[in-house]
Amino acid sequence: MFRVTAGRRVRWRAGAASALAFGCAFLASSLFAQDLFLSGGQVIDVDAREIRIQNLRISDGVIVGTPEALPSGFAGEVVDVTGRWIMPGLVDLHTHSFGNQGPVEGAMEFQGTVMVSNRMLFAGVTAFLDLFGLEDQILFVRNAQRENRTVGADIFVAGPCLTAPEGHCSEYGIPTRLMSTPEEARRNVDELAAKAPDVVKIVYAPEGRLPSIDRATLTAAIEAATSHAIPTVIHVQSWDDVRHAAIAGATAVTHIPDDEVIPDDVIALMLTHGVASIPTLSVQFGVSDLTADPTLLDGPIAQGVTTEVIRAAYRSDDLTPAAERWRLQQIEDGPKVLASVRRLHEAGIQVLVGTDSGNLGTIQGWSVHHEMKKLVEAGLEPWDALAAATTRGAAFLAQNYGVNIGDAANLVILEASPIDDIDNTERIVSVVHRGQIVDRAALGVRPSTTG
Repeated sequence: MFRVTAGRRVRWRAGAASALAFGCAFLASSLFAQDLFLSGGQVIDVDAREIRIQNLRISDGVIVGTPEALPSGFAGEVVDVTGRWIMPGLVDLHTHSFGNQGPVEGAMEFQGTVMVSNRMLFAGVTAFLDLFGLEDQILFVRNAQRENRTVGADIFVAGPCLTAPEGHCSEYGIPTRLMSTPEEARRNVDELAAKAPDVVKIVYAPEGRLPSIDRATLTAAIEAATSHAIPTVIHVQSWDDVRHAAIAGATAVTHIPDDEVIPDDVIALMLTHGVASIPTLSVQFGVSDLTADPTLLDGPIAQGVTTEVIRAAYRSDDLTPAAERWRLQQIEDGPKVLASVRRLHEAGIQVLVGTDSGNLGTIQGWSVHHEMKKLVEAGLEPWDALAAATTRGAAFLAQNYGVNIGDAANLVILEASPIDDIDNTERIVSVVHRGQIVDRAALGVRPSTTG
């Protein structure tokens, strides 16, 4: 059943709702695909793990050829990218697209999904998955973008969280779907499926501080989503949660439990049932990393997608008590989290990039770059971090990203090789989205601050 929760964070509800409505009012004009020829770039094929100097011919938003020279009579746009690196567009599989917040009192920035989609595109993120929003409004924004081919990173959504009464997601004071029994789970998923969400988000955390659905309800919800051919993303807090989600048939679990390094039997279950991991290292390290080194936010990507108020908050000594607790916990638990991600990757479990942006310690768009750095710190090679953030993330959304003929022409052009140094993903020269060079200056990336 769909219950409206009377949560405690009414201020967030009002701000997020108004920001989303504001964003809807500024849907940009339609895009029209045209031919594009990228000449002489160093093309990074993350799946083949090779770099080749190659021309790319693009038509109707798709890579259609790799000719050795400009075709005779070509009438489209020609861009010389000699000495540049071309990689697939980035994908963030865990966002909350209302805005940003900082670790001091009053540091809050409401943007709304459409404005966030522009910031994402500025940062080279060509698609993102929102895992909890105002159900009808965020579905409306997604549908409007797809129908009108509007500017901004491609929007994918879960809509609401499916959670227990007074469970996680209900505390923010915005409507979500609540369930207590398998019957309610099936009814909720069936109703939601009629609106065609891109995934179903389910909260399952029986050992957490808030109430949780039980295992039978989890199983019923996953089975119902599977019957509609909709992937499931399960919010977890313990390795027991991951065990139960894997056995129930989850598509992916999000977050890395921090009480211990992942046990062997959990790895075996995830492998057996083909469950992917969306670790969200950005949120699990963000406060500690950004307060320890606020210069991380001095680069052009971070400066382009957020305000000085938010950036300055990470340089402050006056953290809120909650932010300080989180900072200390991240420092203490960080080594276990990184060790778990390393073990997941080494075991062959698919690790995908998701940042949990919108939460403290994250910045919409920029945090995808931070997430890749943390994956490399955990032990992944840059090749694997890039794949997790590009082709594999896109495949989770049933999108065909890449640099080969037939792939969607969503690309990021860089000044330097991200294989040599993963930090180079922030050195963006330009972005190609749906086959067109993006006018990044026209995206309106001038965040306003409220707080």
